[in-house]
Amino acid sequence: MPLLKELGMAVRQRRRDMGLSQQQLANLAELSRATVNDLENGKLKDLSSNRIERLANELGLAVGLIGTRHPKGTSTLEAAARTASVPYTSELPASVLLDSIKDGAVPPGYIPHLRTLLEEAPIAILADVADELQKTHDVPKADTWRRMRMLASVLKSHRRLWQNLPT
Repeated sequence: MPLLKELGMAVRQRRRDMGLSQQQLANLAELSRATVNDLENGKLKDLSSNRIERLANELGLAVGLIGTRHPKGTSTLEAAARTASVPYTSELPASVLLDSIKDGAVPPGYIPHLRTLLEEAPIAILADVADELQKTHDVPKADTWRRMRMLASVLKSHRRLWQNLPT
Protein backbone atom coordinates (compact mmCIF):
# COMPACT_ATOMS: atom_id res chain seq x y z
CA MET A 1 0.00 0.00 0.00
CA PRO A 2 1.46 3.39 -0.93
CA LEU A 3 2.72 5.43 2.02
CA LEU A 4 0.35 8.41 1.59
CA LYS A 5 -2.70 6.14 1.36
CA GLU A 6 -1.65 4.28 4.51
CA LEU A 7 -0.92 7.60 6.25
CA GLY A 8 -4.31 8.95 5.17
CA MET A 9 -6.12 5.97 6.68
CA ALA A 10 -4.17 6.31 9.94
CA VAL A 11 -4.82 10.08 10.06
CA ARG A 12 -8.56 9.61 9.53
CA GLN A 13 -8.81 6.93 12.22
CA ARG A 14 -6.77 8.86 14.83
CA ARG A 15 -8.54 12.14 14.03
CA ARG A 16 -11.91 10.47 14.52
CA ASP A 17 -10.76 8.72 17.70
CA MET A 18 -9.65 12.09 19.06
CA GLY A 19 -12.94 13.71 18.11
CA LEU A 20 -11.35 16.27 15.80
CA SER A 21 -12.91 17.64 12.64
CA GLN A 22 -10.79 17.90 9.51
CA GLN A 23 -10.73 21.68 9.98
CA GLN A 24 -9.58 21.41 13.61
CA LEU A 25 -6.78 19.04 12.62
CA ALA A 26 -5.83 21.29 9.71
CA ASN A 27 -5.59 24.25 12.09
CA LEU A 28 -3.42 22.31 14.55
CA ALA A 29 -1.07 21.05 11.82
CA GLU A 30 -1.10 24.36 9.92
CA LEU A 31 -2.49 22.73 6.77
CA SER A 32 -5.58 23.41 4.71
CA ARG A 33 -8.72 21.39 5.31
CA ALA A 34 -8.58 20.40 1.65
CA THR A 35 -5.13 18.87 2.17
CA VAL A 36 -6.36 16.84 5.15
CA ASN A 37 -9.44 15.77 3.19
CA ASP A 38 -7.42 14.77 0.12
CA LEU A 39 -4.95 12.84 2.28
CA GLU A 40 -7.71 10.96 4.08
CA ASN A 41 -9.46 10.12 0.81
CA GLY A 42 -6.33 8.90 -0.96
CA LYS A 43 -6.38 11.74 -3.49
CA LEU A 44 -3.16 13.42 -2.42
CA LYS A 45 -0.25 12.78 -4.78
CA ASP A 46 2.53 14.39 -2.73
CA LEU A 47 3.09 15.84 0.75
CA SER A 48 6.35 17.27 2.05
CA SER A 49 8.12 15.56 4.93
CA ASN A 50 7.71 18.73 7.03
CA ARG A 51 3.93 18.62 6.59
CA ILE A 52 3.83 14.89 7.31
CA GLU A 53 5.86 15.47 10.46
CA ARG A 54 3.56 18.30 11.67
CA LEU A 55 0.49 16.17 11.03
CA ALA A 56 1.97 13.11 12.72
CA ASN A 57 3.10 15.13 15.73
CA GLU A 58 -0.36 16.62 16.28
CA LEU A 59 -1.91 13.15 16.19
CA GLY A 60 0.83 11.32 18.08
CA LEU A 61 1.62 9.11 15.10
CA ALA A 62 5.08 7.81 14.36
CA VAL A 63 6.16 7.92 10.76
CA GLY A 64 8.49 5.06 9.96
CA LEU A 65 8.45 3.80 13.55
CA ILE A 66 5.93 1.58 15.24
CA GLY A 67 4.33 2.67 18.51
CA THR A 68 5.79 4.41 21.51
CA ARG A 69 8.54 2.96 23.62
CA HIS A 70 8.25 2.12 27.27
CA PRO A 71 9.98 -0.50 29.43
CA LYS A 72 8.99 -4.12 28.88
CA GLY A 73 6.40 -5.37 31.34
CA THR A 74 5.07 -1.85 31.85
CA SER A 75 1.56 -0.94 30.82
CA THR A 76 0.86 2.24 28.92
CA LEU A 77 -1.01 3.56 31.98
CA GLU A 78 2.08 2.98 34.12
CA ALA A 79 4.27 4.77 31.57
CA ALA A 80 1.78 7.66 31.36
CA ALA A 81 1.56 7.90 35.16
CA ARG A 82 5.36 8.00 35.36
CA THR A 83 5.43 10.75 32.70
CA ALA A 84 2.89 12.76 34.71
CA SER A 85 4.96 12.33 37.88
CA VAL A 86 8.35 13.48 36.62
CA PRO A 87 8.27 16.99 38.12
CA TYR A 88 6.74 15.89 41.44
CA THR A 89 8.00 14.12 44.57
CA SER A 90 4.91 11.92 44.82
CA GLU A 91 4.13 9.49 42.04
CA LEU A 92 0.74 9.23 40.38
CA PRO A 93 -0.40 5.59 40.67
CA ALA A 94 -1.56 4.05 37.38
CA SER A 95 -4.82 3.04 39.09
CA VAL A 96 -5.55 6.68 40.00
CA LEU A 97 -4.81 7.74 36.43
CA LEU A 98 -7.15 5.04 35.12
CA ASP A 99 -9.97 6.08 37.47
CA SER A 100 -9.43 9.78 36.70
CA ILE A 101 -9.70 9.24 32.96
CA LYS A 102 -12.59 6.77 33.20
CA ASP A 103 -14.62 8.80 35.73
CA GLY A 104 -13.47 12.36 35.02
CA ALA A 105 -12.78 12.99 38.70
CA VAL A 106 -9.23 13.64 39.89
CA PRO A 107 -8.23 13.30 43.57
CA PRO A 108 -7.03 16.76 44.72
CA GLY A 109 -3.48 15.57 45.45
CA TYR A 110 -3.04 14.47 41.83
CA ILE A 111 -4.48 17.47 39.98
CA PRO A 112 -0.99 18.79 39.09
CA HIS A 113 0.01 15.37 37.78
CA LEU A 114 -2.99 15.17 35.46
CA ARG A 115 -2.45 18.73 34.28
CA THR A 116 1.19 17.88 33.47
CA LEU A 117 0.16 14.74 31.58
CA LEU A 118 -2.45 16.54 29.48
CA GLU A 119 -0.21 19.57 28.93
CA GLU A 120 3.16 17.95 28.23
CA ALA A 121 2.97 14.22 27.49
CA PRO A 122 3.62 13.20 23.91
CA ILE A 123 0.35 12.76 22.01
CA ALA A 124 1.47 9.20 21.25
CA ILE A 125 1.31 8.35 24.97
CA LEU A 126 -2.21 9.80 25.24
CA ALA A 127 -3.22 7.79 22.16
CA ASP A 128 -1.73 4.65 23.69
CA VAL A 129 -3.74 5.30 26.87
CA ALA A 130 -6.92 5.46 24.76
CA ASP A 131 -5.90 2.20 23.04
CA GLU A 132 -5.20 0.46 26.35
CA LEU A 133 -8.48 1.56 27.92
CA GLN A 134 -10.35 0.19 24.93
CA LYS A 135 -8.51 -3.14 25.01
CA THR A 136 -8.50 -3.73 28.77
CA HIS A 137 -11.62 -1.89 30.01
CA ASP A 138 -13.91 -1.73 26.94
CA VAL A 139 -13.88 2.06 27.00
CA PRO A 140 -14.29 3.37 23.44
CA LYS A 141 -11.34 5.50 22.30
CA ALA A 142 -13.65 8.40 21.51
CA ASP A 143 -14.91 8.37 25.11
CA THR A 144 -11.36 8.46 26.46
CA TRP A 145 -10.43 11.40 24.22
CA ARG A 146 -13.64 13.20 25.20
CA ARG A 147 -12.86 12.67 28.89
CA MET A 148 -9.27 13.89 28.42
CA ARG A 149 -10.63 17.01 26.65
CA MET A 150 -13.02 17.61 29.53
CA LEU A 151 -10.26 17.17 32.12
CA ALA A 152 -7.96 19.46 30.12
CA SER A 153 -10.67 22.11 30.08
CA VAL A 154 -11.35 21.84 33.82
CA LEU A 155 -7.61 21.82 34.60
CA LYS A 156 -7.09 24.84 32.33
CA SER A 157 -4.57 23.23 30.00
CA HIS A 158 -3.07 25.62 27.47
CA ARG A 159 -2.04 22.90 25.00
CA ARG A 160 -3.26 23.75 21.51
CA LEU A 161 -4.77 20.27 21.13
CA TRP A 162 -7.36 20.97 23.81
CA GLN A 163 -8.20 24.56 22.85
CA ASN A 164 -11.59 25.35 21.32
CA LEU A 165 -12.67 21.73 21.10
CA PRO A 166 -16.06 20.56 22.37
CA THR A 167 -15.89 18.65 25.65
